[in-house]
Parts: sequence; structure tokens; C-alpha cells
Amino acid sequence: MPLTHSDDAGTVGSETVRALHDRNPLASAQTYTNVLGWPIAVGHRYRKRAGCTCDDTTDCPTPGAHPHPGPLTPVRPEDIEHAYTQAPGAGIIAPCDPFDAVALPHSIGMALLLMLDRFAIYAPSLTTPTGQVTVLVENGTGHRLAQTFAELTVHSGPGAWIALPPSHGTRWDTPPLPRRHLPHALTIRPHLERVRTMAQRAGEPT
Repeated sequence: MPLTHSDDAGTVGSETVRALHDRNPLASAQTYTNVLGWPIAVGHRYRKRAGCTCDDTTDCPTPGAHPHPGPLTPVRPEDIEHAYTQAPGAGIIAPCDPFDAVALPHSIGMALLLMLDRFAIYAPSLTTPTGQVTVLVENGTGHRLAQTFAELTVHSGPGAWIALPPSHGTRWDTPPLPRRHLPHALTIRPHLERVRTMAQRAGEPT
């Protein structure tokens, strides 16, 4: 049964975490839309023996975790069950409208997540098929981090997108929670700068 905004806050929070860790595309899609209020679109599917349904068997960098060609069209909430029943296992694609997505190299991203956890800073984050760590921040603020790392990428605005778990190869490290505000990018900037300094001392590219 899909969650709704009218449920008790504590119950919805725990149910949200369970739903997003369950690896069920339909339950996750309903949670993103009904609970978090995020628009989502149906992406390509990953097939164990045949690869991505885009049929690019040699060069697809994110099999089962990218949108179909053309404009990204979110599914209406009332059509999500039908859409994912018709395309079982399809990727969940979110336009970067409710948030900015800050993509970091794996080692830098994991070090940042440890730093944020140490200071009890809530920042939803996920790992991607390319090995990156993506941190979600308040929409329109991600550019404040753009000069912190040469390999940092900011996805922002409805024309940009990310694949959400359980799209193939993606997993939540810190799942999003209802009624929790995403951090402003400047909240995590000093911690990212500290990680950059540590990486430079260790001789890692920044």
C-alpha cells in the first residue's frame, strides 16, 4: 500500500527508509512521488543477459539507469502503478527540480559522507553505476560547490536528471526523509573543503 502525506510523521519516516531500501521499483516510485513529492519518469531497464533496453550493448555507461530519448516527461502519480507494471524493473529517473545533485568521485564522496555523519548533518546521498557518490542539496544552491573540486559535477534544474535507487547500480547511502529540508550547499562546503585538503595532502587528484 503506497504511503501518503497524511500518515504519522514518525511512521512515514521509517516506512520511507524501508521502501527505499527494498529494491522494489514500484514501491520506490510511489514513495518518491506520494511521500517526497518528487516527479519521476520511467527509464530504461537492465536485463541480466541482454544489458540495457537501449540496446547499446558496448557503450552504455549506465545500463538501466538513464532516461529514454526525448524530453523527460514525469509520470502522473495516478499512473505510476500502471507504468511500472508495464515496465517491471525499469529505472527511476528524477528531474533535478526539487534538488540539486552534486556528483563526486567515489573516494572523495565517501570521505565527505563520513565527515557529514560525524557532524550529524543530514544530506541524502547515493552511489551510482559509474562509482560516483551523489549528494542532494537544496535546489539552486549546488553551484556554490562548483569550484571546490575539478571533478565535481552539479546537476541542476528540470533539464538535468539523475537515476534514483533502485535503478540498476544505484543505492542509497543516506535515503531522503519526508519533512526534512535538504541542506543548503554552503552547509556542506566547509566539510568538502576539508576533505579536499586531506586529499591534497595524500596526493590524490582534486
